[in-house]
Amino acid sequence: MKRFSYIIVWILALAVIAGALLIFESHLLWKEQEMNLFLSSALFFKEQLVVPGGMLTWIGTFFTQFFYHSWVGMLLLSCWWLLLMWLTKRTFRIPNWWTGIMIIPVGLLLLTIVDMGYWLYMLKLQGHFFVATIGTTALVASLWLFRLLPAISYLRAAYIFVVCAIGYPLMGIYGLAAPLLMGIWSWRLGKGAIVNSLVAVISAIAVPLLCYRFVYYQTNLANIYYAELPLYYITEEHHAYYIPFYLLAFFYVVMTLLPTSLKAPVKPLRPILVQAVLGVALVYGVFHFWYKDENYHRELAMQHSVWQQDWEGVLKEAAKQKDEPTRAIVMMKNLALMRLGRQGSDMFLYKNGSKQYNAPFGMRLMLVVGPMMYYEYGLLNYCSRLCIEMGVEFGWRAEYLKMLAKCAILRDEGPAARKYLGLLKQTTFFDDWARETESLLGHPELIAKDSEMGIIVRMMHYDNNLSSDQGNIERFLMNQLVMSTNIDDPLFQEQTLLATLWTHDIGQFWRHFSDYIRLHPNVIPPRYLQEAAYLYGKLENRPNLDRMPFDEGVKTTFDRFMEESMKYNDTDLEYAREHLYPFFGQTYYFDYYTMSQLPEY
Repeated sequence: MKRFSYIIVWILALAVIAGALLIFESHLLWKEQEMNLFLSSALFFKEQLVVPGGMLTWIGTFFTQFFYHSWVGMLLLSCWWLLLMWLTKRTFRIPNWWTGIMIIPVGLLLLTIVDMGYWLYMLKLQGHFFVATIGTTALVASLWLFRLLPAISYLRAAYIFVVCAIGYPLMGIYGLAAPLLMGIWSWRLGKGAIVNSLVAVISAIAVPLLCYRFVYYQTNLANIYYAELPLYYITEEHHAYYIPFYLLAFFYVVMTLLPTSLKAPVKPLRPILVQAVLGVALVYGVFHFWYKDENYHRELAMQHSVWQQDWEGVLKEAAKQKDEPTRAIVMMKNLALMRLGRQGSDMFLYKNGSKQYNAPFGMRLMLVVGPMMYYEYGLLNYCSRLCIEMGVEFGWRAEYLKMLAKCAILRDEGPAARKYLGLLKQTTFFDDWARETESLLGHPELIAKDSEMGIIVRMMHYDNNLSSDQGNIERFLMNQLVMSTNIDDPLFQEQTLLATLWTHDIGQFWRHFSDYIRLHPNVIPPRYLQEAAYLYGKLENRPNLDRMPFDEGVKTTFDRFMEESMKYNDTDLEYAREHLYPFFGQTYYFDYYTMSQLPEY
């Protein structure tokens, strides 16, 4: 037991890491598998092999799909990390006294997962939660075999070339890093160092060029040496996100430069102290660079609830909001209130705002919840267009295929629906969903009774066309609702009326308000519709306004707001907003006068 006690230390460390991810990043793990796609077909396999490192992507996407059950995916990732630590120890013959440092590469690989933030929506390398781990594991395994080879003349040099020639097509950059490390290691392992180093360098340079020339013509020449690394690039390179990869490479370079056999220390306390210091530094580094933005995590949690049609769960997350929310959060909150029939009375009880996404690039609402919002509000043409465009740009994902399938079913487009559902039937976890969803195809009576699609059908009252939204999802959606007329569905008509509160279109408000009264006889309008009617009536000096049956609180609150707001006429809007919010933040009056100039991201 004492001989293998280090394994217990590794398992405990992995248990802590897995627990932290499952507790704090469960929604991220769910989202990652939604934005992943693995198909059990020969064609899908062949498609991955048209670029260098395609085999690694294929394996990475296979394992990523298991985050469908977060704990299963986390268990598999932990097993890969355990294998990596064991291989590193065996390859470099690290004595038990120093096995704590084997946790360093795991910590760095963990950092590549938890530090990326909104890059989640932009990275084109699928399966990257596993790709770096599996690639590094394969790299270390090839080093182990290199060490086991007898020191026969040119045998190791031939092995270096073979690893590069085979490894690059299969593993991308990891297939190049392995021979380079072998070249460095040769200076420690004995004779042939000069030849081995030359072969390593020449192979690492020549093999990608030859592959580009004769095999991988679809790969960008500028990226041939970085295949299977996530590209943190929009209009410029964001090098800070590569630091964990740089440190990972540095760690294994140090391992190759260490003596070939470390003896047990005379003073055991020294290695324990050194490893303790390294461990504290590693924990601090991971914690410091762990992406902790509240809006980012709130968006993921709310998206998860929307996909599960858990509207109370969406509102539970919205109620926790402390920072100024992004528009994605506000839109998902309003969607949940709409589904629960409470938007007209509760939507300003939650924080409102339009905070810029905390990303080093121009992040847009479109990438976060664009397709989802278009689908939930019945604009199916725009949902399908976004899914196709984003699939072409970032790679096809299970989330896009599910959206496309549902849109096709609702439009009664049988061939298109069967195409998307046929692809989903080739997945591990969405095949049952595809078969159940396919049963709705061609059966409008079943769709109308479906708990999810039945509501969408009631929202499909737009003209069947397709135009440009200029990337402003919310503005375009609100304008589409406002311009919709002669609709007798109370659910949709109420949304057209509430949209006028967003657009501040007084003329359209009165038209839709008249329809609302007609469709809701003997029903007192909810609070915010009354506030809007009273406010607009005051602005237009409508006669007999005070004789209308408004709740008394609507009038008194308006009078108090107007009296108080006069004090801030000559002040900065942000200053006025800050001081008026504690008293009037839950009214439409506050929203109309102070929130109409919010930027759109």
